[in-house]
Amino acid sequence: MPNPIEAAWLSAIEQRLPRTLEVDPDLDLRLVCGTDQAGQPMFCSISTHKPGIPELSDAVDVTRTQRSIDGNWVLLLTLKAPRFTDVFVQLCAHIVDRVSETSSEAQGLSAFIASVEEWRTLLQAPASQRFSLDAARGLFGELWAGFFNLVPVFQVSHVMDAWRGPFQSDQDFQFPGGPLIEVKTVHSRARRIQISSENQLNCLPYERLFVCLVAADDAMADTPGAMTIPALLDRIDRLLHDAGVAQSELVSRLAELRFDRSDDAYADMHFLPTGVRFFEVTGSFPRIEPSMLPAGVSRVSYSLDSADLAPFACDSLQLDLSAAGRAASSNES
Repeated sequence: MPNPIEAAWLSAIEQRLPRTLEVDPDLDLRLVCGTDQAGQPMFCSISTHKPGIPELSDAVDVTRTQRSIDGNWVLLLTLKAPRFTDVFVQLCAHIVDRVSETSSEAQGLSAFIASVEEWRTLLQAPASQRFSLDAARGLFGELWAGFFNLVPVFQVSHVMDAWRGPFQSDQDFQFPGGPLIEVKTVHSRARRIQISSENQLNCLPYERLFVCLVAADDAMADTPGAMTIPALLDRIDRLLHDAGVAQSELVSRLAELRFDRSDDAYADMHFLPTGVRFFEVTGSFPRIEPSMLPAGVSRVSYSLDSADLAPFACDSLQLDLSAAGRAASSNES
C-alpha cells in the first residue's frame, strides 16, 4: 500500500472520522480503504465481477453488496475489534501487494480472495498463536508495572494474586481490600489511551481505581535498558523464587493469555520502558460508565487524551498503596 495512503488511513482510524481513500487508481481492481460512519477501519474491492464471500475471523465483518448506482460489486472488510488494528492494516497491505501483481480485474479479485484465505489460516492458528507487536507491548507493560513498580509496595505474592488481567477481569490488578489498577501501555509520544469497555474504569463507591500509564518504546537490541518479554519473565522467575511463590501461578496466567515464552519471535521484540504514571479515577475523571448507556448498549470502547488526565495525576500514590497494602496484609494474617 502506498505510504501516503496508509498514513492518511491510520490518521483517520486514530481520529475515528468517516473517510474513504482510493488506494491506487492504476490498479485493474479498485481498492478503497478508510473508516465507516462509526469510525471503524474498513477495506473493500469494487468490481464488475461478483466476488465470493471469504471467511476471515470473528474480529472482521465480511459483506458483499451490489451498488444500485452502477451495478458494481463491493466486497467489504470491516474491523470490529480495535485491538487488532495493526494486524488488519497489515492484512490490507498484503492484499494490495498481491493485487498489484495482477493484470486484470478478475485476477485481482482472485488475489484478494486468496490473500484473505491465507490470513484466515494464520488467524485461526492453534492456541499458542503469536502476539502482535502491540499485544506484546501491552503484556510487557503489565509485567513491568506489576512486578517492578508495585512489588516495592506490595509483596510479590500479593501482586501475583492481584494480577487478574489474564482472566478477563475488568482491571489488570485487583488487590483484595486495596486498589484496582488498570495498566495501559503506549509509546512515549502517544496521546491516545484506548479503553476497551464501559466497565474498565468503573468501580463500586468504596473502591479506589487507578490508571497506570506505562510508556514503552520499540527499541534495538543494543539500546541501554531495553528488554524483551522473555528476559523480563526470567527476572520475574527469580523474584517469585526468592519470595517462595509457586512458578505455576505465572505459568497458568501465561497459558490463559496463550503466550508462548519460548517462541523465538519474542526474542526480537525489544521494549524500552521510559516512564510510569498513575492517575486516580475519581470525581470528574473522563470516562464512560455502564449507568450512562441506554438499555441494550454495551461493550463500548473509546479513547482518552492523556493530556486531559493531568489533574488526576497521583504524586503520592505510593503512600496510598502502602496503606492499602498494609491493610490487605493485616487482613490475611
